[in-house]
Amino acid sequence: MTTQMTSLPARCFSALLAFSALASGLQAAISLGENSPVQIGGFFSQGYMISDHNNYPVDTKNGTADFREIGFNASTTLGSHLRLGGQLFAQRFGKYGDDKVVLDWAVADYNFRPEIGVRVGRIKYPRSLQSDVLDLDVVRPFIFLPQSIYDTRLRDFQASFDGAMVYGSLTAGKNTIDYKFYYGDVPIKTDSGVADYFNTSSLYANPPGLKQIGLDSVRGAALSWTTPVAGLRLGATYSYSTNLLVSGPFRQVPSLTSSINLPKAEYMGVSVDYTTGPWTFTSEYFINKLNSTLTLPAFIAPPSHSTGGYKAWYVSAARRLGKKFELGTYYTETWNSYPSATALPSSNQRKDWALALRYDVNDHLLFKIEGHAIDGTRDMFNVPGVVNNNFKNSMSLFAAKTTLSF
Repeated sequence: MTTQMTSLPARCFSALLAFSALASGLQAAISLGENSPVQIGGFFSQGYMISDHNNYPVDTKNGTADFREIGFNASTTLGSHLRLGGQLFAQRFGKYGDDKVVLDWAVADYNFRPEIGVRVGRIKYPRSLQSDVLDLDVVRPFIFLPQSIYDTRLRDFQASFDGAMVYGSLTAGKNTIDYKFYYGDVPIKTDSGVADYFNTSSLYANPPGLKQIGLDSVRGAALSWTTPVAGLRLGATYSYSTNLLVSGPFRQVPSLTSSINLPKAEYMGVSVDYTTGPWTFTSEYFINKLNSTLTLPAFIAPPSHSTGGYKAWYVSAARRLGKKFELGTYYTETWNSYPSATALPSSNQRKDWALALRYDVNDHLLFKIEGHAIDGTRDMFNVPGVVNNNFKNSMSLFAAKTTLSF
């Protein structure tokens, strides 16, 4: 274990004392009117990360406090059926986010009756079981959801979409089926983690990195079955994007352009969630499949077509320990479904054991610490700002975080 890693507890403790003091001051300043027709809420979190061998998920080998989130939301109900609401969000996650305020979601939601409703605007993207609660630290003990499915660097792609959704809840006896069908678009920026997935390949000159990234549409469905068994919920999701196009300077001749087009990228998942007493057990299995067309400068090679994708799963368990503490652990894997014959085995998969402890200071302020033991280097970046010149096959990651919510 390096000196950097053994000094983690002292460094985290000092930093998080300061963060907690700030959060307590903010909490004292918040005052909400109980009878206001407008409901407001929000959160502020500050964290710290440090790793030993690789910079993952961002630039962490020397430790970083560039790990924070701020959200402010407001909503109101007009009549008995129409709800309006939205959230502003700012994030700093290593090189990503840069504390810029963005419109996270904003919807007009008309609920005709429990069986059917319609939402339009910027809507939370129900791509998998926990997509709707990406930012809600209060609902889990973990700092990071399993990164095989909930990659924090991909928040631009996973959090919300612009479009419309039809949803509802159908009840038969002790069974309840919640459904969502949706269509829209996901804006993607060239300075996002999604862009760096392509920048980290050997195709593009980086810097400057991608010059264009975008897609035509996303669409899909999500189903959740609350079973007659108390606390047991099953789920399934399916979505796909069309014509994801990325282009940028060809690495060997940066004055020329190369591009990748994904005519269709599919995402399919199944899940189970079971709560009994102080215990919560959750598992998901996720499959991605895509077809791609690679276009190089014409004099080098004609366009080529290939099939790609990955699979991922996790199983997690969490237990409340009285009113103040919660302990959680998960194991997760992701692997390339179509590995290259020339790639190192460690680059085609990643395994992650995580252990987390949460402490609720009060109803509004919480504190978490978390450790990870990671094997494999799949989806680790080597780009400006997240440099990994020599990947190690295994690494450790520690994180601490405090969150104020209101």
